[in-house]
Amino acid sequence: MLSRRSSTVRRSTSAMLAALAVGLGACGGGGPVDVQTAERVPLRLEKSDPETLIRSVLGGYAGPDGADPWAAGLVDGEGGDLVLLPQALAPELRAGLEDADGDGAIGPDEWSEWVEATYYRARALPATAEALRQSSGFSDGPGWFVVEVDGVMTAARRRLYVREDALRSALEAFAADGAMAYPAGTWIVGEHVMDGAVVETTVKRRRADGFWDFAVYGPDGALAPATQTEPRALRTPTQCTGCHLGQKLYEPEKSWPGEATDGPFGPRAYHVPDAWRNAEAAALFQEHARRDDGVLGLYGTLYASRLLADREAGSIAPEDAALLERLGL
Repeated sequence: MLSRRSSTVRRSTSAMLAALAVGLGACGGGGPVDVQTAERVPLRLEKSDPETLIRSVLGGYAGPDGADPWAAGLVDGEGGDLVLLPQALAPELRAGLEDADGDGAIGPDEWSEWVEATYYRARALPATAEALRQSSGFSDGPGWFVVEVDGVMTAARRRLYVREDALRSALEAFAADGAMAYPAGTWIVGEHVMDGAVVETTVKRRRADGFWDFAVYGPDGALAPATQTEPRALRTPTQCTGCHLGQKLYEPEKSWPGEATDGPFGPRAYHVPDAWRNAEAAALFQEHARRDDGVLGLYGTLYASRLLADREAGSIAPEDAALLERLGL
């Protein structure tokens, strides 16, 4: 028979183990967690660089212009040991977040579903393509650099718009620091055109925290959860960030300034004058491979190449010649 002391110790040990089990469940140790009431919930995103992903996405939940989610009290920890602090989220944004599989953490599928359901509300992006046009002012007119491209993102022709002053600012940043960085508020707009009609519009907007907002506007001009053109639907913002924060190279940027081969859904090419295929500019910027500022396109390379072509033709403006000189071109 156990003594009274042994029995007391046994009950105490059992209580401690039970409390430890509850604690482990709340910290991703295998038990479910109520995200709506929990103070801390582990994030298990299964990414090689989860911190950058969280800064890109959750930074947009931390403030109107983006902010550090750690400083805003939304996230704690570092590296692969990250914890979400859900009570710091607005209730209407937190409402759809749940530990659906009951493993005590927010996994990649739970994260993606929640972000895709709440992102547009968190970012307060223009609700329609017409509101986007009014907000960004993009057009074929003066002040905008416009280029058309066929690539791997969609079988549609993409007509891309970037303000020239934003491009010049990015090039000035490269001249000063060796990396392109666009000013906060920069819009990069892509109209997807098929048979002469715009069938959807994709958008990037540079935030003050150094990351970008993403949006898709569907055939009806309203915000859409994903692209709809072939070869595949790309969901916003989860699959946008996957490409823009990754390292994979795509055509026709990968082969630039050489010609890219056609893909299974048609040509892959920038539709620009041959004079813009400047090998010196391409080698200097390595824009697509470097992913400066999370941008995949060749906007800075092409703009500088246009200025080089103007200089070769003897029609360059003095301020443009000075910019090329600062770039070492």
